[in-house]
Amino acid sequence: MASHPAISATSFPAMSSLTYEQLQQLYVKNKAELTKHVNEAVGVEEKFYGGHDWFVRWWESPLQQQPQQQRQPSSSSPPQDPTNHGITNLASSNLIQEHNGLEHQNIPVSEQSEAVNMVKNRFRRRLQRFNWVTGPGRQPDLERVLESSGFSCQEEEPVMCVDLTAAAPNTTPARIASSLDDSMVPSYSSSSYGSMPMASSASSSQLPPTANLSAAVATATQANMRRMQSHPPPLLLGLPEGVVIEPMSSLGIISWVSAWAHGAPECDVLHWTKVYARVATSVYRDQFRMFAARRGSECIGTGYLHCHSGIASVHSLFVHPAHRRRGIGKALAAYAMHDARSLGYQVATLTATDPALGLLTRLGFKEFGSVKLYTWYPVITTSKLQRTQDAQQQQQQQATASKGKATKQELADAQKDMEKLRIKEAEEEGWELV
Repeated sequence: MASHPAISATSFPAMSSLTYEQLQQLYVKNKAELTKHVNEAVGVEEKFYGGHDWFVRWWESPLQQQPQQQRQPSSSSPPQDPTNHGITNLASSNLIQEHNGLEHQNIPVSEQSEAVNMVKNRFRRRLQRFNWVTGPGRQPDLERVLESSGFSCQEEEPVMCVDLTAAAPNTTPARIASSLDDSMVPSYSSSSYGSMPMASSASSSQLPPTANLSAAVATATQANMRRMQSHPPPLLLGLPEGVVIEPMSSLGIISWVSAWAHGAPECDVLHWTKVYARVATSVYRDQFRMFAARRGSECIGTGYLHCHSGIASVHSLFVHPAHRRRGIGKALAAYAMHDARSLGYQVATLTATDPALGLLTRLGFKEFGSVKLYTWYPVITTSKLQRTQDAQQQQQQQATASKGKATKQELADAQKDMEKLRIKEAEEEGWELV
């Protein structure tokens, strides 16, 4: 795990010194940095497009590399990939399309139609959906263009901020500071990941086969129980008896994701376990800090901090349905606020859900904007899908037949031909890649 010099509290802006517009800019910068780490963890590529005085950038998943019929799971058991431990061709799965997106970018009004149509046409050819997030400032012109171009608004959520230096005293559970002592927050490079070491980014990608996910979670919780018996964590007042909140590393990433993705398919759990494992081992510990609420050895609540651009953003606050309305959600939010304050940050932000607005307001959070998620879905006809699959299969067969025979010059010539074809298609549609 990387380390860096301590940063003094005076390095971070105070709430009183920020306008809402400046706070929105810091929120966007923080989110962009987090999105970059998450997308790089799954091999999503960053792309650019624009004119002389403006541009947009987005993330897109790699195109599928195998014929469709080779990726269909067996009816009897999930496919096993010995190099990817149960995640079959992650780069071409449906899950990866969740990472196709563009967030929080300002585009000149005169160029918005061009930019939106470029993205739509690009992903129409790829037969992939695309997410476009607006906000946190108002963008009515862009939203009208998105809606007229076939994007639909999936959700709208408020973004909130809190002055950590003025937060109510009762937001800090008793003795929480001792739970954040450095001795209790081991480097992720030496923390437990189920029963597997996380010595590096490479080792963090070693996931258990899909069929063994439950066993891996059980192994992680048993290991945590043994640790608790020898090093009991501090109790936090205001929580139900037997419930504590502590850094995630004592539970293991599999347990954390399994709780956060409660009810999701196992493939989703494996996908996000790999994502968070890679992020946790590739950024500074003080930048990305996961924590969890547990009862005994069971993870029943989650959350994490992402600290960047002078502010701390709170994410993934979740409480298991069976343990809600008992103060655990409030304690998780208070834990995040105290953790951020202990690092010297004076401002924390989060994207809220409507049910949590009352709770967050009582903790001192205030709205400073909203974000909207727009999604475009390609219209795929049976004939179009068949043509695409036939073309992919033909390309795969040609690549297999020529494997080991092509010289470096032949490969270079082929790449040049593909680039010429790509440029020609772009010119015919009236747009250019930057």
